[in-house]
Amino acid sequence: MLPASKRRNAPHANLPLPLSTSRDHLVHVNPHQTGYATANGYKDKALRPQSLRIRLQHALTRKSALAALFVAAFVSLAWAVGLLGNSPRSRSTVGAKGGVVVRDWQQPGLGVKGVRGGILIDELGVAAPAQLYNETVLILCPMRNAIEHIWHFFHLVDSLSYPRHLIHLAVLVSDTTDGTYQRAVELADERQYGHQYRGNRYGRISVYQKDFAATAANQGAGSGDDYAGQNVGKERHDYAVQVGRRKLLGKSRTWLLSTALVPEVDWVLWADVDVVDYESTLIERLMAYAKGSLPESSTSKIGADVVVPNCVWKTYNEMGAYDRNNWVETPESQALKATLPADRVLIEGYKDHPTYRFNLASLAPSHPSQLAPHNPYLAAASLALSTLAAYPPPGDITLPLELVGAHSIPDTIELDGVGGCAALVRAEVHREGAVFPAWPPVDHQLETEGFAQLVKALRRPNDASATSRGRLLGLPRYYVYHGLYG
Repeated sequence: MLPASKRRNAPHANLPLPLSTSRDHLVHVNPHQTGYATANGYKDKALRPQSLRIRLQHALTRKSALAALFVAAFVSLAWAVGLLGNSPRSRSTVGAKGGVVVRDWQQPGLGVKGVRGGILIDELGVAAPAQLYNETVLILCPMRNAIEHIWHFFHLVDSLSYPRHLIHLAVLVSDTTDGTYQRAVELADERQYGHQYRGNRYGRISVYQKDFAATAANQGAGSGDDYAGQNVGKERHDYAVQVGRRKLLGKSRTWLLSTALVPEVDWVLWADVDVVDYESTLIERLMAYAKGSLPESSTSKIGADVVVPNCVWKTYNEMGAYDRNNWVETPESQALKATLPADRVLIEGYKDHPTYRFNLASLAPSHPSQLAPHNPYLAAASLALSTLAAYPPPGDITLPLELVGAHSIPDTIELDGVGGCAALVRAEVHREGAVFPAWPPVDHQLETEGFAQLVKALRRPNDASATSRGRLLGLPRYYVYHGLYG
C-alpha cells in the first residue's frame, strides 16, 4: 500500500455532475467518460475555467468596458500633465480658519534642517563651498501696468538657486489697466499647480490687488495724493510727479509688506518688476554680506540690516547708472537740509535740483569689458576708479571714507539712503517699525529713502556685530541690471 501522502483520493460520491458547455441544451455527463475533474484537478483541459487573459479579452469587447477604460486612461493622463490633482480652484483665499501658529525667534530658520544653496563665484573665478540654508526669504514686488515685464520677472525668480521651498513670493498690483493682475494670477497658478513645477514648488505665492491713485489727473508738481500717472516710461521719471509718485509707492510697499510678512519669514528681498537680469545666487550673496560671512574685506565681516547691490543698466557695449536712490550723506548735503522746511522732499538724480550727496551709481563701469570674466555681475578685479565715466562726482562733494585715497572700487560702502531696485532686508527691521513713509517725510525723504532713515534710527551704539541694527550696506562692485527705459 502507498504511503498516505501519495494516495489518490477517491472521486467524491456526492460531486455534482458538470454541465455541457453547449448553450443549446443541458445534459448530465458521466465524469468517468469525460475525464471530469477529480480532487486532483482536470483531466480534460477543455473543461478548465477560462484564464484571466481570456476573460479580459471577452470583457474588452463590451462597449461599457471600453468606455470605462477610456475614462480611466484620460484621467491618468490629465493627472500626469497637471490638469487634475492640484487645481487653481484649490488656491487659498483669505478667510477665517482655525489653527495655532507658533514661532520662537530664538531659533532662526524655524529650527528645520538646512538645504544647500548656490555656489558663490568671485571675480577671480574662485568658488566658495555651497552653504546650508534654513531661513525663509520673502520676495516682494509692487507693480503697476507691468504686463510687458511680469513674465520675465517670474522667470528671473525661477532662476534663483536659493532653496525654492524656502522662498515666499508676493506681488501687489495697483492702479492697473493692462491686465497685470490677471497675468500675475496665471503665472502664480502655473508655478504652484503646474506639472512642470511638481516637486519644486515655492513655499508660498501671493497675488494681491489694491488701488491707491485718485481718479483725478495729476495737478502738477508736488501735488501728491492726486497723482494718477501710468508709472511707465519717461513720464514716471519727470521731476514734477516724483513726490506724488513716491507717496503712492510708499503706501503700496507698506501695504504689501504688512499683508505678506508672515511669522516664518526671516528675510525680505525687494525687487523691481522691470529688473532684466541678476545673478542666480543673488540671495546667497546678499545674505552673506548681511551676516558678515564673506572674507573679502574687513567691512564685509560686520554685517548689516539692509544690503543693496549697485543697480545699473547695460547693453552689449555700454553700461551706466540707474538707481540713484542709494546714496551717502555729505557735509554739503547736510548743510542743504538745514535750510529746508520739514515737509520739503529731496529727490535724487536731477541736475536742476542737486542734493550734494554721493551716489552709489557713480561707481558703475561704463563698458561690459570692465566686468569680471568669471562673473558678469561683478566688476573686474582691482577696477580703477579713474576708468569710471561718472567718477569723481561733479561739484565740490566730500567723498565717503571708503573712497578717500582709494584707487579701485571698494567692496562695500555704508549708505544713508537706499532704493528698491533690489534690496535684502532683515525681517526683524520691518517688524520693529521700519516701513515706507508716504507722508510726512522722514528727514526730507519718502518711500525707500524714508525707510532708510527709519532703519538708521534703530541703530544701537557700540555694536559692530553682524546683527547690528541700523547699518545699510551698498555693494558698488556687484551689479543688478535694470531695463534702460523702465
